[in-house]
Amino acid sequence: MNEFFNKKIPICNSVKELKRFLTKYSKFKFCLYLAYKDSNDWNKSTSRVYMNQVIDNLIYLPVNIKKDDNDSLKEIYNISESSEQIVAINQTQPHKSNSVLKEWLRNNSVSNIDALIKDKNKKLVPYDLNGPSFVGWFKDEVDQFQDECVILLGVGGVGEPIARKVIKEKPSKLILVDIVPKTELCAELSKEGTIEYASSLNEIKLNDKKIIFINCAGKEGVSESGTEKLLMKFFKKDYIFVDLRPHLQIDLVKKATKLGWKAYTGHGMNARNDYSLLTKIAELIGIISMPFDEFKELVAKAS
Repeated sequence: MNEFFNKKIPICNSVKELKRFLTKYSKFKFCLYLAYKDSNDWNKSTSRVYMNQVIDNLIYLPVNIKKDDNDSLKEIYNISESSEQIVAINQTQPHKSNSVLKEWLRNNSVSNIDALIKDKNKKLVPYDLNGPSFVGWFKDEVDQFQDECVILLGVGGVGEPIARKVIKEKPSKLILVDIVPKTELCAELSKEGTIEYASSLNEIKLNDKKIIFINCAGKEGVSESGTEKLLMKFFKKDYIFVDLRPHLQIDLVKKATKLGWKAYTGHGMNARNDYSLLTKIAELIGIISMPFDEFKELVAKAS
């Protein structure tokens, strides 16, 4: 059994530590979790718990790699493809669109890949799990996007693939809010529907019957003052607010609910996202994954 079933797995802070861990647990399969976080954010990372409680011979191993440490990234991708132990990689910002991955896949158009999973030929294949997981959860459990005004705050790691999926649902308009200009993305998405861009929430002027406001600005935590001001300014009983941080309880979601919004955390989307990853891993190693309802309970307990 995985000894990390009842405790948080340690963080590998270098390729050297990763190699040491692989050697120590040579009888286990691995899914690596590539990220760059400080100790506080790693302590908030609930996946360190529940992702090691699902498949007995699978270890979900966090690897902390600095942004633009291309030498380490290249070595990790090479190790992962050649190692029989590593079956998948889950990666978050700042590594989703890294230049090493684009070169490694020989595809300069690669953007916001959040998972690499080995196929039957033992080659790592890129996947976007975040976008489909979010839209699927929202349509099944919350509402629909068609003909509604959607505001998306934070068009980076998770926000960009979500924007690509939401625009296909034919909202009346999609407003992208990010301090970094999104000229190319706006041009791409405008082929699918009406796109607006704002560098801050203060620039937005709305007269819409209904608003769906999605906060993607940092799943591990975000400055909330501007978001709260918009919540106070534009609320109506039919408006919807989603904060994509994966926890069951978020203060900003509680405030939105008190203000009259229908408010949700990213817990439901997060559970679907990781379940999709685990299902693909289970298929690869020839086992049947646990039912989704059981997995959701594990995620909830860790959150």
